[in-house]
Amino acid sequence: MDKYRNLDLTDEQCYTILLQGVAELQSLAGDVGITRKTLSSISEEECNKSTNISNVEEILQIIKQTTDIARFAMILLVRGAQMSALNASQKSKSFSSFSSAISYLREEYSSYHPPKHLLVEWEGNAMLIDLFVKTEGLYCSRYVAQDMFDICLETFDWLRSFADNHQ
Repeated sequence: MDKYRNLDLTDEQCYTILLQGVAELQSLAGDVGITRKTLSSISEEECNKSTNISNVEEILQIIKQTTDIARFAMILLVRGAQMSALNASQKSKSFSSFSSAISYLREEYSSYHPPKHLLVEWEGNAMLIDLFVKTEGLYCSRYVAQDMFDICLETFDWLRSFADNHQ
């Protein structure tokens, strides 16, 4: 995951590495049946909870895979937000956490224009993301992995459009 530390949005190679990470995330998620959807729903979640898997080892493997996907999505999300905040500051500031990056982007909203719904998603999940990125021993459900996957792809859609418009 160290290859996602270079945060220069204007460096095409660094940006390509991040996009390859997003493609890898999509592939990994597809392997366990996580696909992008627009909205999560509590009723879907409750309905899906009734699905039983009889093999405990299989359940543990799925939990590990979904946690790995969620953590990978969160790392890419943090690096993308840090990259965009770094570029918004014209490389004059560094951002040690996801929360600090989104705070700066919120302040610089007029110049960088992250979509409002994306800011809401980032802020709503900031503590969870900071915690998961820093703590290896945590596990999450498929629903958290699905949400992180969706938010990550939405963030990189925005970064792609921003990069395309500022070349």
